[in-house]
Amino acid sequence: MTAERAGASERAERTGTPAYPVRSTGAAGQVEGVEVSAEGEDMTAGRADGTRAPSMSLLDAFLAQADRTPHATALVIGDTVLRYRELADASAGLAARLRACGARPGTTVCLRLEQSAVAVVAVLAALRVGAAWAALEPDLPEARLRALLHDTDCAVVISGQGDRALARLPDAPPLLAAEDLDLTALAEAGARTPASAAPPVPVPENAPAYLVYTSGSSGPPKGVVVTRRQLADSVRPRGAVYGTAPSVFLMAMRLSFDGMLAGMFWSFSHGHTLLLPTARELRLAPEFTRLAHRHHATHLIAVPSYYRLLLAGSERLPDSLRVVVVAGEVCTSDLVRTHRAQLPGARLVNEYGPTETVVSCTVESQLDPDAERVPIGHPWPGATARVLDDRLREAGPGEKGELYVGGAFVALGYARAPGLTAERFVASPFGPAGARLYRTGDIAHRDATGALHYHGRTDQQVKIRGTRVELGDIESALEAHPAVDQAVVTCTRPEDGEPVLTAFLTPVPDRTVPDPRELRRHCRFHLVEQALPHRFVALERMLLTTTGKADRRSLAALVPASREPVSGSAEEDKDRRELTTPPAAAPRPGTKDKPSAFRSTVREIWAEVLGHEDAGPYDNFFGVGGNSLKVIELYSALKERWPGTVRVGELFDLTTIATQAAALEERTANTGDTGLPPPQPARPAPVAYEL
Repeated sequence: MTAERAGASERAERTGTPAYPVRSTGAAGQVEGVEVSAEGEDMTAGRADGTRAPSMSLLDAFLAQADRTPHATALVIGDTVLRYRELADASAGLAARLRACGARPGTTVCLRLEQSAVAVVAVLAALRVGAAWAALEPDLPEARLRALLHDTDCAVVISGQGDRALARLPDAPPLLAAEDLDLTALAEAGARTPASAAPPVPVPENAPAYLVYTSGSSGPPKGVVVTRRQLADSVRPRGAVYGTAPSVFLMAMRLSFDGMLAGMFWSFSHGHTLLLPTARELRLAPEFTRLAHRHHATHLIAVPSYYRLLLAGSERLPDSLRVVVVAGEVCTSDLVRTHRAQLPGARLVNEYGPTETVVSCTVESQLDPDAERVPIGHPWPGATARVLDDRLREAGPGEKGELYVGGAFVALGYARAPGLTAERFVASPFGPAGARLYRTGDIAHRDATGALHYHGRTDQQVKIRGTRVELGDIESALEAHPAVDQAVVTCTRPEDGEPVLTAFLTPVPDRTVPDPRELRRHCRFHLVEQALPHRFVALERMLLTTTGKADRRSLAALVPASREPVSGSAEEDKDRRELTTPPAAAPRPGTKDKPSAFRSTVREIWAEVLGHEDAGPYDNFFGVGGNSLKVIELYSALKERWPGTVRVGELFDLTTIATQAAALEERTANTGDTGLPPPQPARPAPVAYEL
């Protein structure tokens, strides 16, 4: 054992982890309360009172695994394959670079990276130096980066060399360019560094491990702070559900989603292989499925909407899968039935948990495909879940109430937001002094077996493609525009698609509401992709209830079930026409504008897919409300009109009406196709997805 590892083990003995009674219910559908360590022994044993003895930290478990199985494959992503010894050495080499940049306990390392091996190495390196990490997508709003830098002592940002958002900030922390981080060189440097040259820093397990930013109901995003111990407590009991046999764990999530952390550290603690898709493989379902086949994946974790797309694809998932975990959205009975029909040999597991309860806090691994509702299950060992009324009294079986989570899985709180932390993390009337409960805002009930069932929200929060979105967050972002007086956002759920966000806006006096292009540009600065409104509707005055509040029900009634224009008064129609039909964008310099029947038809298809008509011929699809999920619909509609002329991957390059129309016109010129054949009877299965 190296000096670094010995010192870490001694620290674990000194600091330990809090003792939680771990119960084994043994009831059908419940998780057995036995925790298994990296070595396979029962971690609940060792004390007379039945509580858990201090256990190895996640970092120590990974390093010990690298000692035991140095040549086993730890990580696969794209063309990069890292064995355990290589991954440990690379994280040691990067840790030295982070220390040189000022990273230390109490600071944060910001990761603005595409899905990559460097990102995983950086997480382990941050753990080594005792800093917290915060993973942000490189294309996430600049406001999220500003919030992170405001809320934390950010020592260094690992990002691309041309990170323009970072360059625009006046007091930006140092940039460590991802292009300069060669994993082979880092591993060689880490292997050469003697343990005595970098003595371990005593880092208590109650120190922050990571921050995750979520949508904020009052406007600014909230940074949820999770400690090293809380993350470890979330990971340890999962062997009872995931199993401990050798595995290849495929994550259909990005590193910025905390939902992947449990699978990642569970794999690293047990000597298994973590299989990550590249951004392209994650976006294109056939490539993702081929990835699962190529590496014989045994475990898969995905949000239900993504898993549904995988099951609907033309290529079946491999029979090597033993466990499929869905989390982040509501799991429905039809998904359970489809899973059972296609993968009868794989167990489907439904996990539930807000970001504030550390990855997931309840689990259901005995899903009945004939059940009308799919339960979110029972608490993991170490967590508690209570359904309470407005007086914090326990609701009886079958009675609905708000779900409160307690125990080891309750996060530390919100970064630099003591008031909001006190509002959501409340004192528990059931536990010892100092015990806390997190108010989830979710409505639930317990059935006769004690399993929990989800029934929606107590507020305006919605889930879109697995991402938590607060309508108040969108409204605050819109009202930050100098020309917008009031904004109210509604969410409708058509039967055949994802939720639709509609923003109703009134202008400040003597101003007009900006056109949708400007509003989208403004929103992209503040909001994640999933929170961008699909429609913008200008009103002369906001519809109000008799008490003077925004009449959300009446506004929602104005949203059409189809994609027809919204109807209203003559004055509202005039405002709306001015808002939703702006002048067409000018052609790019050096191009000749050639309107055609193809362009007109493509524009009609765009309007159907996007739900609005405000896209000009040279507007970028992804700049006017499109995303990778909508590319599915666009591809399907284009293929209906012009079968065999366009591939889905091309639509990420041909991103304007003009370029798509030109390509279609050229490819059909030799066939005599007018471009307007009758629609084909069926659309192909979805092939792409935006997380």
